[in-house]
Order: sequence, then structure tokens, then C-alpha cells
Amino acid sequence: MLFLLFLLELPFVSSKCVQCASPNLQNQWQLTGLARQPANLQFHTFCENGGAAYPDNMLTPSCSTLCFEMVIPVENQYHFVRGCHDDFIEKGVTAQQVRDEKCLFTNVTDQLVAVGNDGTNYAPAVAAVRFAQIGKDTDYANMKLIKSAFEKEISKYMVETLQCIATQSANCVKSMYYDGTGADNNKESCTGAYCTSVDGYLNGKRYVERGCAPISPYLDNVCLTIKTNSSFHSGPGNGGVISREKRSVDAILDATQCFCTMLTIQISPYRRLSVFSPTADLSWDSR
Repeated sequence: MLFLLFLLELPFVSSKCVQCASPNLQNQWQLTGLARQPANLQFHTFCENGGAAYPDNMLTPSCSTLCFEMVIPVENQYHFVRGCHDDFIEKGVTAQQVRDEKCLFTNVTDQLVAVGNDGTNYAPAVAAVRFAQIGKDTDYANMKLIKSAFEKEISKYMVETLQCIATQSANCVKSMYYDGTGADNNKESCTGAYCTSVDGYLNGKRYVERGCAPISPYLDNVCLTIKTNSSFHSGPGNGGVISREKRSVDAILDATQCFCTMLTIQISPYRRLSVFSPTADLSWDSR
């Protein structure tokens, strides 16, 4: 009886969701593919590997949907985002919500990231996203994708340890059009886990780009509104980054961005983008 009373007096311990992002993402949020940047989001190098304890402003005890973590390689460096997924998406848009615990990864062979303490050794990069419930098994629900873990045999760690699923490749249109320069057509292609498109205005001028991304912060085909005023990496993604090649300009972007597993573009006087999947049929005209 005394033992039972002792157990009842013990504090209830549950895991928490870490909410933070790599510092470089603060001014390049469009690289994440996420619709929102939470007002209280902490940008800190601590987000890469963490430690025994996090400050209170990086922790939340509950999430309305799932806790998530994502790593994206950009220009041969890892960038991390962690937090309650519902805080990063457009409110009320159910297509952007994730309710299934899942982990997906893509080996990004065209990028090499420095590993080890001295930074003289390099390994092929990985892009990954993981969704988890806040439970009782660990201190933190979303600290499995960490920089130090990627110094191991990546595929083995992702599959055997985290039980992640490798993404499937998709063949996508690759093109870019900006204010009369370039072209919005299907003459070039790229291969990635997801096809992407950005359709809108860059510094007030017409901007359309289509390309590939190795990972998506969503599980379904989805479109979202993006508005950024930052250092914008332009150029169609080619499988190695979530968006854009090595060109950077300070710009205001107001557009619609889409992620999908198969993209078909029909060229006509009114450029029409269609996204086809068993569960989605999204389309719009850009005149």
C-alpha cells in the first residue's frame, strides 16, 4: 500500500516537442517549404544535435496534431526544423495537416556534407522528415534526426534504427520564367522525390519555376501560399535541395508553392499546371 502511494506521488513524466530551427533558415524560410514561421520560433545551432536539456522557450508539452523534425541539405550543409507541425502550416487547411506517424528519407548523392570533428571527411547527404506523437518513451519526441547521427551509415541508421521509408523517385519538369526571361515549358526535366512548382510574383514581376525536391514537410500532395522578404534562392530545384540552385538575391516573393509526386504541364496560351494523384487533382490557370 505504501509502495502504491509512493508511485502516485511521483511526477508524471512525458516527452516534449522541441521547437527550433537552424539559424540560416531565419532569413531563408522559403527553403523549408513550410507555410508559416511561428512567432516564437528559436533559431539556434543547438537545433542540430541538442543536448541533455533544452531551454523552456524551445519546448512545448503538447501539439494539436503531431510533433515533427526535418533535415534539408542546402549547399552541402544540413539545416534543421523542429516543432509542432500544426504551428508551421496554414490554419484550417486540412490538406497540409499530418496525422500519421511516419518517417521518410532521400539520399542526396549530389551533395557532400562534412562529417567528424575536424570536418575533413565528407559523406553523401540525406534529406528526411519524421512525424511523431508526444509520448512517454523519450525526453524529446523529435530529436532522432540529428547531425551527429548522419556520420554513420545513413541508410542503415534511417531504416533499421528509425524505421524510416525511402522515398520513390519522380520525373519532373524543370524550368524557370521571370519577367520575360527564361521559359515555362517542359523541355527539361529533373528527378527527385517530389515535383515542385512556384507560381507568383518576385519583386512584383511574374515568376514561375518548376523543379524537384528530395523531401517535403507534408505527406500529401499540397499547395500553399508563400510570402517572403529575404535572401531568396532562385532557380529550379534539381533533386539536391528542397528548392533552388546556387543563385541568391534579396527579394520579395508572393506566390503559390506546390509539392506533389507527379507533375504534368500542358503548354497552351494559358499555362496550366495540373497535379495528378489518386487523392488529389489540383489545377489553376496563370494568365
